[in-house]
Amino acid sequence: MRSSTLALLGLVCAVTAAVVLMLLRKDAASNALPVAEPSAERSQISNSEAMPSASAQPDALAQEGTSLELPPVGDKNQAEVDKHAATRVVPLKFPSWPTPKLTLVVTGEQLGFFEPCGCTDNQLGGMSRRASLFEKIQSLGWDARGIDVGSLSHRTGTQARLKFETTLEALRELKYVALGLGPEELKLEPGYLLSQHLSDGDEPLKFLGANLTFFGSKDLGTPLASTIFEVNGIKVGVTSVMSDSIRKAVIPDMTPDEAANAEILWTDPAEALTSVLNEFDEAGVTVRILLAQTTLEESKKLAEDFPNLTLIVRANGFGEGSDNAEMVGSVRLIEVGKKGKAAGVIGLYPDDTENPVRFELVPLSGDLFPDSDRMTQLMQSYQDRLKSEAVAKSDGTIPHPSGAIYVGAAKCGECHTKAYEVWKNTPHAHAFESLDPSFKRKGFERLHGVNKSFDPECIACHVTGWDPKEYLRYESGFLNEEFAADDAEKQLQGLLAGNQCENYHGPGNRHVEYIEADDKAAASKEVKVTLLQVEQTCNNCHDGDNSPGFNFEKYWEDVKHDGKD
Repeated sequence: MRSSTLALLGLVCAVTAAVVLMLLRKDAASNALPVAEPSAERSQISNSEAMPSASAQPDALAQEGTSLELPPVGDKNQAEVDKHAATRVVPLKFPSWPTPKLTLVVTGEQLGFFEPCGCTDNQLGGMSRRASLFEKIQSLGWDARGIDVGSLSHRTGTQARLKFETTLEALRELKYVALGLGPEELKLEPGYLLSQHLSDGDEPLKFLGANLTFFGSKDLGTPLASTIFEVNGIKVGVTSVMSDSIRKAVIPDMTPDEAANAEILWTDPAEALTSVLNEFDEAGVTVRILLAQTTLEESKKLAEDFPNLTLIVRANGFGEGSDNAEMVGSVRLIEVGKKGKAAGVIGLYPDDTENPVRFELVPLSGDLFPDSDRMTQLMQSYQDRLKSEAVAKSDGTIPHPSGAIYVGAAKCGECHTKAYEVWKNTPHAHAFESLDPSFKRKGFERLHGVNKSFDPECIACHVTGWDPKEYLRYESGFLNEEFAADDAEKQLQGLLAGNQCENYHGPGNRHVEYIEADDKAAASKEVKVTLLQVEQTCNNCHDGDNSPGFNFEKYWEDVKHDGKD
């Protein structure tokens, strides 16, 4: 029955699957650690809403609190769900600590996730909640500074740079003093990084890379080998190195002649670290921190070889980080996870010989930390730049593998009337509207008044005719009418807003041509997909980050159609 259903002639199949996608899409969007509910599969993970059935949508934001019991997940492989969804948010420990001389907030591998997408509830992470964590620390009367191990970005191009600049502005406002340069930063290119490394202010955010050199000269000051700062009598030194195994992703092996003209040079991390620690000795640094772009074994080896380090914060660890600082001799090895879902809070107690360093990995849950108005303002500024620079258009288009042209769900509905009527009443039909708070779609409060209708990373899963993984527009795919160059382009928003049939069956112009030529066999072949292909397409948006409770079989039963009309 499923095969015959999917083999529907014409865009009946297209619309059918569109219904699937749109109903499934309820939960899709961007990064976070949402928590699935027993009946609703999940609570809120994308700018579409979570729904237990074809039309259900997620509840509003959870109540604030200091701890939260999360309900069990229903009919979903538990091991898979646990990879992406927290099971419990426990009360914070650090507020009960004695007052430290200095508090450090340690983060890393944000990988482009400035904030959760907001499509569903109970997502972890985001700069807004991180700002509230700083406010919580400061409300205790504690001095706090931030350090980041690196890999803020995940992509390259215009949008990645705009987001990187927005993130740097946020880090500076939160009193971050050090950023290790990871492979993702290096992909943004040395010249650009030089332009973004600002040294103004009493405690500027320093770009660090002790064994990296740009354009063959350390005198450029980017990256720096280390930074030293002093708070309440504690002198802290921070440095960063990148191992050989990590650098190979961005810095190839070179001949001496190639190295002489290379934009980025890499040298042995142990040699660079020896030099930095000697400088720390001379400066009387008491707390020595290494931001390590290394593997686990490489970071352990550095801890063994350099026992006078206080702690190592390493990248490339487990996705969720660890609440336990591993001891390698006297050196603490810390992992804070990926995608900004958590932050490490470190308390420094130089006078406590038994417990001079305390650590807690804090999940950035909305139940623990309210959103920050200032970070919302930064997000609005970022969205304004995406619009003013027309990034959704300026990044160009890519050809669809089929070579066909999009026609829109309304064209499908001329023949496939019943399927079209079902689709029109699903959240997927309104997916694009859900990016704009003025439409007040269910869960619009999570947007905090910020319109994301011009953000390629959002619209890619909320419209028709975009690659949802690369965030690029297919030729003839959706385009905001504000960016249209002619009347034909102006029609694309009206034709292709929302998540429609052609996202599953491909652009439909050839299917229509075959139908008009009365070649039904060719028309059917043009758009026919298998159930497995439908599921794979769904998973492009309903992935582990965006929809950890997503169950294709369950949702397919809610939206499948029998027949060709």
